[in-house]
Parts: sequence; C-alpha cells; structure tokens
Amino acid sequence: MAYKSSFSTRGFKSGLLNPYGAEILICVLISVFFLITSYSKSNFFINFKYYVITFSKPGLTLIAKPFEITRNLFIYINDFKEIRNLNKSLVMENAELLEKLNKNNFLEFENTRLKKLLNIDETNYSKKLVGRILIDPYKNDDFSFVIDLGKKNGLKINDIVFNEKGMIGRVIELGDFSSKVITLYDQDSVIPVYSLETKKSFFVEGLNDKLKIKHIDSAFDLEHDEILITTKAAGYFKEGIKVGKVKKTLNEVYVEPFANLSDTIYVYVLIFEFDKILNL
Repeated sequence: MAYKSSFSTRGFKSGLLNPYGAEILICVLISVFFLITSYSKSNFFINFKYYVITFSKPGLTLIAKPFEITRNLFIYINDFKEIRNLNKSLVMENAELLEKLNKNNFLEFENTRLKKLLNIDETNYSKKLVGRILIDPYKNDDFSFVIDLGKKNGLKINDIVFNEKGMIGRVIELGDFSSKVITLYDQDSVIPVYSLETKKSFFVEGLNDKLKIKHIDSAFDLEHDEILITTKAAGYFKEGIKVGKVKKTLNEVYVEPFANLSDTIYVYVLIFEFDKILNL
C-alpha cells in the first residue's frame, strides 16, 4: 500500500504551467512594472498610472469608507464625552452664578426698602429704629412674629411696627433684646384710624385675611379705596402711619392693609413717647 504524505506539493509541481509559480511570477512582474512606472517620465506610463488611479479610486474609497466611519464615530464619542463633562461643569457654574445673582438682587431689593424706611421723618418726641424679623421655625401663621429689638433698645408695649408700605403691627411682648409683634390681621389687634376723604374716625380689627371696621355709624359712607391712617386717639399710637384701603362690595365694607409680613425681612419701629406731648 502506497504511503500518501500530508505535505502539500503545490509549489513543487514540475512544468512551466505550475499555478503557484505562475502566481509568484505575475506578482513579481506587476511589482516590477509599478516600480518602473513610478520612476518613468514617459507619457505612456503617466497616462497609465492616471487611468489605474482613476478606475481604482471608487473601489479604494469604498474599502476606506468603513474605516473612515469608524474613525469618525470614535472621534464623535470622544467629543461627546468632553461636551457632556463641559456641560456638567457649565450647569454647576450657572447654578452658582444664579444663586449669587438672586442673593445680590435680594440684598439690593432689601437695601432699597431699608433706604425708604430711613427716609421717614421723625419728630422730637419719637424715635425710629430699624429691626430685622427673626425666623421662627415653629410658627405656622402670619399673625405674629419676633424682631431683634427689645427693652435695651428703648422699645415699649404698643410701639408701632411698619415698613415702607405701611403699618404691619404693634409690640405686645418685650424681652431685653427681642420683642413679639402681632400683625394687623390678628383678632386681638384693634387700631384707631382716620379716613382721609370722608374724615371719619373709627377702629379696625384683625379678621384673619382683612380688617373689620368697628365703631362707625355707617361703614358704607366711606369711599371705596380711600386711605386710612393711624390716629393718636388711643393715647399711644403715632398718627399719620398708613394702614390700608377701604374696600366696598354689595354686601360688606372692609379694609385691606397696605403692608404684609412677607413684604420684607426688615421693619421699622416707631418709639412714640406720648408723655412728651402732654408736656409741650
């Protein structure tokens, strides 16, 4: 039995038409041809190279296209990561700048209100102080609040507290360095007022979200939107502080205060020394 080797004899076949040898010969001839054409200045070879490049360009472009797409995809992914990181950084920076801007706007707004408070005239028998509302985390209404002024600052019970819009309330409790204030909306708040158009004197009492008119013959005699100011009828209020506007409907007449507790964090306290008027 003849032994058959597994080693290929493709390159060792005899004869001029050996396929493997023919392939090598053709490759060598093509290589030599391109080598000669690359150095030749002949028009034939120049035109030949031109036609070869022209006809092979679509195929080369088609082959190179996937590699170009892949390269561009990696570049896009890398750029996308950089843009995303940059966007996060800009978002954080924008949030910080927005917070600073809001803080600056708030301080500027409060500074304007504070200037308006300081422009209010005082007389020789009263003293004005500017205080700050202290935040109380246990409060859940707008009927009372605490300020950072007290006995040591010269405050007394019933001193008027207001801002540039008008009266907010009055002092009802005193500490050495702080005081409790009830607002006009509190049901225990009763203020003597005077109407500027109809020239009537009466009282307003807190009624949660508005002021109730008391001790007047006919509230409907008042003019709609006429302004009410404080009077000294009770003996301890400084007159001339704006309180609110008269509001009339078909069924009732009430007062809408000018100032709200949410208007500002700074308030003005007018220390009125009534006994000095009696001695004038």
